Parts: sequence; C-alpha cells; structure tokens
Amino acid sequence: MSAATPSRGWVAATLVMIAVIAAQLGVPRIFDGPRWALFDAYERHFPRIRTTTPVVIVAIDDASLAKIGQWPWPRQTLAELITDIQRGHPAALGVDITWPEPDKESPEQWSRHAGPLPPEIAVALGRLPTHDGLLAKALGVGRTAIGIVGLEDEGARPDTGILAPFRTIGGDETPPPGLPTFMGAQRSLPELDAAANGHGLLSVKPDADRVIRRMPLVSTISGRLAPTLDMEMLRLAAGAPWIDLYKQSGSLVGVGVGALKIPTGADGSVWIDYSAHDDERMVSAADVLAGHVRANAFDGTMVLIGITGLAIVDQQKTPVGVLPGAEIDAEFLETVVNGRLAQRPLWTWLAEPQLTAALGLLFIFALPRVRRPLQVALVFAPIALVLAGGVALWVWRRELVDVATPVIGASLVLGARVVTGLAEADAQRRRLRRELENRRVAEAKAEGELSAARGIQLGILPRPDSLAADPRVDISALMIPARQIGGDLYDFFKIDPHHLFFAIGDVSGKGVPASLFMAVGKSLAKSCALRGETNVGAIINQTNLEISRDNSEMMFITLFAGVLNLATGELQFCNAGHDAPFLLRSGDAPRALTGESGPPLCIIEDYGYATDTFAMRPGDRLCLITDGITEATNGQGALIGRDRVARRLGALAADADARTVNDQLDELVKTFVAGAEPFDDLTILTVGWRGAGANAG
Repeated sequence: MSAATPSRGWVAATLVMIAVIAAQLGVPRIFDGPRWALFDAYERHFPRIRTTTPVVIVAIDDASLAKIGQWPWPRQTLAELITDIQRGHPAALGVDITWPEPDKESPEQWSRHAGPLPPEIAVALGRLPTHDGLLAKALGVGRTAIGIVGLEDEGARPDTGILAPFRTIGGDETPPPGLPTFMGAQRSLPELDAAANGHGLLSVKPDADRVIRRMPLVSTISGRLAPTLDMEMLRLAAGAPWIDLYKQSGSLVGVGVGALKIPTGADGSVWIDYSAHDDERMVSAADVLAGHVRANAFDGTMVLIGITGLAIVDQQKTPVGVLPGAEIDAEFLETVVNGRLAQRPLWTWLAEPQLTAALGLLFIFALPRVRRPLQVALVFAPIALVLAGGVALWVWRRELVDVATPVIGASLVLGARVVTGLAEADAQRRRLRRELENRRVAEAKAEGELSAARGIQLGILPRPDSLAADPRVDISALMIPARQIGGDLYDFFKIDPHHLFFAIGDVSGKGVPASLFMAVGKSLAKSCALRGETNVGAIINQTNLEISRDNSEMMFITLFAGVLNLATGELQFCNAGHDAPFLLRSGDAPRALTGESGPPLCIIEDYGYATDTFAMRPGDRLCLITDGITEATNGQGALIGRDRVARRLGALAADADARTVNDQLDELVKTFVAGAEPFDDLTILTVGWRGAGANAG
C-alpha cells in the first residue's frame, strides 16, 4: 500500500475517535458511568479536609432512641429540644423533619380518642397546651427553617404555602429551565408551617445510579421557586430578605444570599465535596435534652436536627458511603461556609473532547512511527500524565475534570488500531499464503514444463550407442545444463557409410531462449550436412547464412565441427569461435587441435569459413568441450582453467576409451566446484578413431 493511501487501521481508529468526541459533545450521558466512578474515586481517596466545624448536627441517633423512646417522639419533646438549641444562639436552625399530622399524644388528641372522661379530668386536659402549639411556639423563636417534601405526582394538590422570595439578577423573573420540578408539596401542619421562619425542600434527586453527588439549591413547586433547606438556612443565617438567582443568557449560573454567591449548573445544583466521615460535628439529641452539651456548642453555628438512627430509614448512598440526609446537608453547608466548593468548570465541556482528540491523534499517528520498545512508554506515559493531571486539579483546585472518558476514548482508538492491524496482518498472511501457493503451483508447472523441455532437448541429442555397430569409431557425449535446459549443443551422425559428422557448440545465454536457439542451430547444421556435402567448411558457411536470417534476439553460437573419414582417418574441421579440442595421442601430451578459426555463427552473416585437415592415427581421440568445463568456478571464485583439464587428460591411460575420458572430466569438475552453483552449461564430446578395421558396410 502506498504512503498516500491510508490503511484500514488508520481509518478505523480515526472513525472511533470521531465517534467518541461526538458522543462527548452531543450525548455526554453515555459516559456517566466511568465519569461518576472517577469522581467518586476523587472523593474517596482525596476527601475534603475539615479545618472548622461551622455546622453541628443534633442527631436523633440510636442512643437517643434508646433513652427517650421510639420514633416519633412527642412533639413537646421536640419543642424542648428546639428550645434548648435556640438557647445556644445558633446562626440558623434547620429541622430535617416534617409533621403533616397532629400529634396523637397531644392532650386534646388523646381525650378525643379516650372516650367519656370525668368532667374534672376533661377540664384539666382542656387547660393543657397542645403539643403542636408548644412545637409551633418553639419554631417561632430564632432563625428556624423546617422541611417540606416535593411531590412529583401529576395529581398532587398545588402548593400555596409560604416560600422564601427570590430576586432575579441578569434576566427576567421566570424560573430558569432545567430546575428540578415538583407538582406539589407535603408540608407540616398549618400551625407549624406558619410558625417557622423558613421553609426548604428536603427532596434531593440522586443520579441515575442512586448516588447523591450534587445538591440542588433551588427547585420549582407548582411553578413557584423554592429553595432547599440548606439554602434557606443560609438565607436565615445571613439575615437576607430574599434569595438571589443569577442568570446569564436565560440560564441559571448561580444562587446567592446577601454577599454570598454560589456558582451552580444550569439545573441549579452544586457538587458536594465530601470530607472524611467522623463524629466531630455530631451531638446526640439525648445529650442536648439532658443538658450535657457545653453552653457555647451552638453559638454562631448552623444546626441541623436530623435522624441518624439506623432503626429509621434516612440513609442515602454517597461517593464516600451511606450517610444520613442531615450529614449530606452538613457536608454541603461546610463547603459553602469555608468558601471552597467542588466545581465542574464550563471549560471542561470543550477541554475533555480536545483531550480525547489529542490522545487519539497521538496513538494514530505518533505510535506507529516509534520503535517497538518505545511504543509501550508512548501509550502509558500520556495516560498516566492525564490521570495525574485530573487528580492534581481535584486536590489543589477542587475541580472535577473527567479524564476517564478521554482515556477510554484513546483506549478504544488504540484498540481499533490494534484489532484492525491484526486483521490486516491476518489478511496479509492469508494473501501471502495464497501467493505462495500460487507461486508454488506456477513453479511446479514451470518445473514440469522445464522438465518436459529438458527431456525433449536431451531427446533430440544423438545417443552414442547409435554408432555402436561401427567398430571404427568410439564416441561418448555428456551434457549437464546449468539450469533445467541449456544452450550447449552437440551432434554426430554419418553423412554416408564412411563419413562421420560431429560438432559441439555453445549458444550465448542460458535457459529457454538459448535452448531454442541451440535446437535451431543444430537442426540447420544437420540439414546442411545431410544434403550430401562432405566439406565441413561448406556446411558451416551454409548453416551460418541460414541461421543468421531470423536472429531477432542477436544471439550467436560458437561451434567446432568436423567430418571424419572412417576409412582413412582424414579429419576435416572448422572452428567458429569455439575452444580448440584436445588431441589425445598415445605417447604424447594432450594438445590443442588448432587451425584457421573464424568468428561465432551469426556474427558475420556472409563470413567464409575455411576447412582445416588433420590426419588421425588409429587410437587417437578428440576431446571437445564447452567453456562450462574450463570456466567452472569454486566457492572462492577460482576457475578450473584449461591447464588443469589438460593435466587430468594427460593422466589418463593410453587406451582409455571415450566414456572414461568424459567421466574423468566430469569428476574433475565436480571435485573442483565442491557443490558451488554451476555458472554455465557443461558439455563434453569425445570422438576416437580406432582405425579402418573391418568395413562398416
């Protein structure tokens, strides 16, 4: 694949990255699971460190239930508890309880259900204050806010009760969109509801996994703005006549009282920064009623009355574990008072997708360009850096930045790259396997064709035993192509009963072209000889003319040809650029049979080749070879050379026949090259004249 064409891995990884970024921008809820898990890990492992205790929880705990009695308590007991707390001059008191029904233990309620009573007892009971009246009187003292419960039922009665006024800054007075909405509300008895100085929602909607991570500061009930109990306590503590809503472009950006402004999301919520759980802010209600609490325990603090006893259900899931509702309120109020809220900055909306893109592009483009040992570091180092950056922003600035989604997105990009790369590698392996199989089939086919061509080539060469019936001649031939088929040639045949034609040649080149040209040359030479011509020079001249006519490939043949008179031993020979043959004569050293030599065939079309003559004696042998013998090369690049061939021929027995001569040269070459790949075709033709002897008839 060219560099300009993107691989499927690059394309798949890019598409995955684009899909993740699109989801982050358009459907961020898809990644709520990992995002919340990350934020919860921040809260658990790096909780807020509490330096002051601006909020005190008066807990209706297990100890209080054991001492005072089961819940619900008589309301004069709660009135006494509220009165005792107010004596401590708290900045504000919030009661995380509602009383929608009369106290059944109140005197008037008891007498109503007790049946007929003696007049004096009925009169005495009528003079006693009602429990709800006592509680209302206690609620009317100081800055006390009580809870109301939002109802989502479409059929709920519209709420018309008392709510804190709101002032809008930066927009109109209409409730901003996105706030939690309730159709109605459950309030305490009108007497109690009217007595309290503040009213706040107790209803908090958790996230989809039922974990409370955020606190809404304002909601709507029956179309009216309503603060939470925590926000109402802040208003009372600040002595503010109303609660401020800060709008920007129609959306809510903050809620405040007096000089205090709390940045919020468009839904009016803030993230709760939980601290490590301990009982430092807890005071048992039983201890307050018993007077065991120091006099200044509530002075200037915000106090929450809440139920923490395990026997009563008011437990909520949070990132740091299960907590009672009052403690969740206290966590929020503490962060507000300390002035360090957990925040999810607006810039994260774009920064997180950009971080996904940066990691994705790094894995798509940079990762393949580094060496394999560095790829692991290039994967884990940026991820570790991103995760460390998220932790640092939380620890130092209490900013919640979602680094989990970019890491997951980058991992998906990397996974797409790896999986597609593996698929491409597998496809490449299959493709190579197919190509290898096809090549093997082609090679086998070519091998078969070459084997067939070799058989055909060897089949057109004459066999020495074709002259076995003539005792005057001893002839042996050997040809070993460098490839399956070669460009060497030899031939011998009788022109007539007393004249033997023989030749050896070497075509320029190797393989199929050389073998075809060899076959053409051999056929033309034989055709010219069989026309009745016994002059070897004339035969070669005619062969040269005819083979040169259609030689488009500009090939040539070196050729040594001879005509031996078997009756007289007279040898006519012609050498067309070929190595001179060795003359082997008993008692003499091997020598070259030389004469007037001409150029190879097809070099000069109309060249006139001369005929040389030589008188052979009975027992003489001519050893004709191609340059595949003299130029055989060993593994060190050394040539065997003509002298080494001559020495081996000189070592032969005087009566060695033609077959022995060929075998000895073949052995010499094999020993010398010692397994090295042959450089050229190897051909030997040995012709011996034994004398006139018997007539061949």
